[in-house]
Amino acid sequence: MIALTWTYGQLLRGAADMVRRVLLVQLLILAPCFWLLELSQNVAFRWMNGDWGWVYPESPHHWFSIVSLGLWSGAVVALWALNTYWFRPARMARWQRVLWASALCWLGQWLGGFLAAEVFHHPLQVWPGTRLVYVSFSALFFWAANALLYLAVVRDPGPASEPVAVPVTRAERPAGA
Repeated sequence: MIALTWTYGQLLRGAADMVRRVLLVQLLILAPCFWLLELSQNVAFRWMNGDWGWVYPESPHHWFSIVSLGLWSGAVVALWALNTYWFRPARMARWQRVLWASALCWLGQWLGGFLAAEVFHHPLQVWPGTRLVYVSFSALFFWAANALLYLAVVRDPGPASEPVAVPVTRAERPAGA
């Protein structure tokens, strides 16, 4: 019985530590940064092409929505999960992480837009003039920028990290050291 209580306590402590690190740091800082990056990407798209790249049909502003901040929280959680449970254990190179994260988040954006519009009848965002309606192939470049930013901000030594130095005991030291 004592062992079960100790294990449960360790589980709660680990979960609380993860919540503190992931939710408080990454969600409260990175999600708004990604949202602002999305706004700047949409403005840049308009400067280059003359019209908004994506619009929010139910938003009074039409070119941005506060609701998408919640979606960016989901994107941060997805990037964290990919990095923690797939990329790091596989010791994947950074360029491969960016490619996979970009492709999977792009697919997640399309799936989220499809479910919101077709299942819940409240479209999140629409890309006018594209066949995919809820995302464009040009969004892959935006997702690559987001994945690069995430990998730059999050502390991760990557696959080419140096090995951890093993402490040397006094008996193992050479004479005179």
